[in-house]
Amino acid sequence: LPRAQVLKLLHDNYGEAPVNRGLAANGAMVEVTAGSIGTWSMFFTSPNGVSCLVLSGEAWQAVEPVMPRLPEVTR
Repeated sequence: LPRAQVLKLLHDNYGEAPVNRGLAANGAMVEVTAGSIGTWSMFFTSPNGVSCLVLSGEAWQAVEPVMPRLPEVTR
């Protein structure tokens, strides 16, 4: 389906909205949607605009990103 239809389907049926996205090396956009009751879905959209659902589940938890502490460089 086109991306807009996938987003509408996920919103209308599960109350999900995009929470994260990124661009894959092949040019596809990968997106994660989540709903207020803990459902989530992951789908990708190819450069030609066709989307495909990859995974879905429940118990979604939003977390704050934590950058790893890098070792100090001594000279």
